[in-house]
Amino acid sequence: MTGSLLAGCSGVSDAAGCGPAPSAEVSQADLYGSYSGPHGARLDLTAVGGTSATFSVKSWPTEDGPEILADDAPTFDGGGIWKLLNPPGEDGKVGLAFNGPDTSVRGTTVTELLVGKEDGHTVLFARLGDPDVCRTFRLTP
Repeated sequence: MTGSLLAGCSGVSDAAGCGPAPSAEVSQADLYGSYSGPHGARLDLTAVGGTSATFSVKSWPTEDGPEILADDAPTFDGGGIWKLLNPPGEDGKVGLAFNGPDTSVRGTTVTELLVGKEDGHTVLFARLGDPDVCRTFRLTP
């Protein structure tokens, strides 16, 4: 399945109504796998023994604003460690900690993704820019 983006929840002033329905019932094990997003973006969430959970990205946007939805948005490949950031019972949120201190390649990239449900499938997404204009960077399995 290929990833897609949502743009056009115009008139929505509540950021909580922007994007897929949030999911609080999620564990780290529920999220392992590969996700695809706009313009070839790819995120692989894996486990490497114990509690270490690694990730890798391909064609990941270098910025975190609405401009990442453009066809010609700059991207990079990389990886690091990921974890769930939310306390139990709250909406799921994944944090990405990229390896290395060099931000010149990755800029101010997307480092937090919300966990949602859409058509019975887990999706990861970030809300971008002005909450009055619903734009999301969405990744699907």
